[in-house]
This record gives sequence, structure tokens and C-alpha cells, in this order.
Amino acid sequence: MTELLRAIAIMALGKLLFAMQDVIIKEMSGSYPIHEIMTIRGLVAMALLLVLIHISVGLAALKMHHPGYHVLRGVLMFVAFMAFYIGLAEISLTTATALFFTAPFFITLLSIPMLGERVGLRRLLGIFTGFIGVVIVLRPDTEQFSLVALLPVAAAFFYSLCQVLVRYARLTAPASIMSLYASLAFALLAPALGLLLSAAEPHEAMSASSTTLYLAWSQPGGYDLLLLAFTGVTSAFGFMFMSHAYKRAQASRLAPFEYVMIIWVTILSYLVWAEIPDLPTIVGIAIIILSGIYVLRREESAGEKPIAYTGLTRR
Repeated sequence: MTELLRAIAIMALGKLLFAMQDVIIKEMSGSYPIHEIMTIRGLVAMALLLVLIHISVGLAALKMHHPGYHVLRGVLMFVAFMAFYIGLAEISLTTATALFFTAPFFITLLSIPMLGERVGLRRLLGIFTGFIGVVIVLRPDTEQFSLVALLPVAAAFFYSLCQVLVRYARLTAPASIMSLYASLAFALLAPALGLLLSAAEPHEAMSASSTTLYLAWSQPGGYDLLLLAFTGVTSAFGFMFMSHAYKRAQASRLAPFEYVMIIWVTILSYLVWAEIPDLPTIVGIAIIILSGIYVLRREESAGEKPIAYTGLTRR
């Protein structure tokens, strides 16, 4: 087996862990508030990442350079993930994941004003085509459309800001440490949000996405606590597998295989909820994926540093 095939296999395993995490969070969001879920996820992931950092680079590497940028990045990551998981409470996992894969489009567009990069007409046309796929998935002209479905797109935008910020501020901390800071942000900001919302008066008739914000914190039972803690495990180990995959193969060759996430979430959604995407959704997802791969390939052929390659791994 070549190094590229090994890297693809490792990446596929990492993406499976992320897909399992999303399934658990979507399933649990009807019973526990999303800020409680994110707090547990952040705390467990932090503990595991500290062990990983100690083994790989040593805890002395935790000293932050440019702390202001790391704080801002943590806040943006928190906003991105909250938007994604609030939307996930109401729309299908396959749809939400596909909409999040607009991140490379936003990264490429944001790199123009923030990094001064030049983007050619072909890439712009690829991005435009990708957003046509978004419209097909969302179907805003139908009765089934809900503004909640835009939350994964908003999540992709805020996540893209994080990725461009890394380049703009020239943050050079290892990926494991950046992931640790993000988990710390979740562990601090999620309970703060829960405390803030506890003083608010929820409406009587709320959507599933609103309900997951206003639920009161409760002590999970043994099985539920195990599942919630497992989201932190999948986050930490999923990151580890993804990082290891990119050390084995060139990013430009490996990044398109990140779309295997769509396959995993489709399979798991069918097994857990018997969900099968309808034909327009499949067509829209295919357009988003193909456009994303085209934009990535065009960046490579343009000879520019492929910032979009870091935009697909969202953990």
C-alpha cells in the first residue's frame, strides 16, 4: 500500500469518528441543551488533547504567541460549531454536512480582502456553481424551506474566518494545540451561554433548533453520559487521525478525499434514522462536492498556497 492510500485510509477513519460524533450530538440535542453537550465535549477533548500534546511535542509548547488571535479564533470556532449543531437539531445530518462544505468557497473569497490573494475567473465560476448547488439543496422557493437550514452555511462562513485568520496572523502553533484552544473555548463559552439563556423566557411553541438552546441543564444518566463523553473522544482522536493523514501525503492530493464525510453521514443517517436524501438534494450535494474539488484543484494549478485545503477539516 502506498503512502497516499495509507493516508486516505487514516483520513477515512478520522472522518468516520467525526460522523459518529455528529450523529450522537444530533440524537442528544432533543434531550440536553446544545451548550451542555458542547461543554462535555470540550472538557473531554481537552483532557485527551493534553495527553496527546504531552506525548508529541511536550506541554511546554502550550505557551501562546499572539494570544489575542488565539482567543478570537476560539470565539469564532465556538460560533461556527454552535450554528452548525443548532441547525442540525432541525435538518438532516447529510444536508447540514453538505452545506458546511461551502467552507472552501468562503475561504477562497475571504482570502481576497484579508490576504490580498488573487482569485481567477475559473475559481470564481466554480464557487458560483457550488452556491447553485446550495440553492438546490435548500430549495428556498418551497414550503419546506426554513431559515434554520442556513445555519450550517453560516457555520461554514465563521469557520472560514478562523482558517483565514490563521494565515493572516501567521499562527504557527501545532494543530493539536490550536485544537486544544478551541476545545477550551467550547468549555468556557458554552456554559456561559447556558447561564445567559437560563434567565430568558422561552416561547411556548418553539422549533427543535430553539428547544435545544432553552432546555435546562440536567444530570445525564450513565449511558447518556457515556455517549456525550464519547463526542469528546471522537473529536480528539478524529483530529489525531486527520493530522497523521496529512503528515503522510501531500495536502493537494489528499484534501479532495475529505468529502468521504458525506458518505459516512449518509450511511449513518440511514442506519440511525432511516433517512435517504431525495433526488434534488443528491443533485445539489453532488454540485457542491464537484465544485469544491474543482476549486481545490484550480488553487493547486494556480501555484498559490492552497489555503482551502485546511478548510475542510472542521474539528
